[in-house]
Amino acid sequence: MINVADIKNLEMLIEKIDIGVIIKISLEIVFYFIFLFISKKLIELFFNKIVSKIHDTEIKRQYNTIQVLCNSIANIILILFFFSNILGDLGVDMKPILATAGVLGVAIGFGAKRFVEDIISGLMILLSGQLRVGDYISIGDSTGTVEKINLAMIKLRAYNGDVHYVRNGLIDKVVNHTRDFSHPIVDIPVSYNDDVIKITGVLRDLCRQIQNDPNLGQYILSEPEIIAIDAFNDSSMLVRVRFKTNAMQQWNVHRFFRIMVKQKFDELNISIPFNQLDVNLIQSKEN
Repeated sequence: MINVADIKNLEMLIEKIDIGVIIKISLEIVFYFIFLFISKKLIELFFNKIVSKIHDTEIKRQYNTIQVLCNSIANIILILFFFSNILGDLGVDMKPILATAGVLGVAIGFGAKRFVEDIISGLMILLSGQLRVGDYISIGDSTGTVEKINLAMIKLRAYNGDVHYVRNGLIDKVVNHTRDFSHPIVDIPVSYNDDVIKITGVLRDLCRQIQNDPNLGQYILSEPEIIAIDAFNDSSMLVRVRFKTNAMQQWNVHRFFRIMVKQKFDELNISIPFNQLDVNLIQSKEN
């Protein structure tokens, strides 16, 4: 067999190649593409069977991402297998190469600890379905819409346009604000002099109006909950209205209902208390 050091001598390598070796290598290359095609088809059939039973578009995207990952892993395994066979057919001694690869693998493993952590965490996130592209989430101090998820990191787009790149290995706690449904809460301060029963009646009418709204009513999933008095503040009572909406629609319902409340309160002369500052000017007498 040829030692690894002898590989530099191209003439010695060429002398080992004959028509039989060429045919064998050609067949192995053909078999590589055949096995690659078969593995992709098997993976595709497996995931298609799973995805066909799922109606959620974002979950389908998660499985598509995992399918691409499985194809890449299968491709790497096949390449390593057939490449080592081809080197063996050429008379290359694989033992020194494998020993060297083992040492390098250990060294790279120590240096790539963070990368391995990111990969493992990314796999757990993708397989568990914690996040989906389009979800509005909070990770630590970063909050935004998920634009991209891969095995290394998550890309978040904040409301002001800032982009946050969060390593998967650093993710300890995730708050998903848009999973399945949302509860937009509208807090309305009212004066202690106002009739709370009358105000709750007005709010109940407004809730029926927004439920019948052609644009937003379709996103409200259940009867809104009105809490007559949720808190006693220094200068006002707090009346709370809680909706149940489709994910990502809570902000539209929240904003529109605030506008409705302001317009109706102005119409009925119901004041919304706010903190005021009285300034007294004292003129000094000059002698």
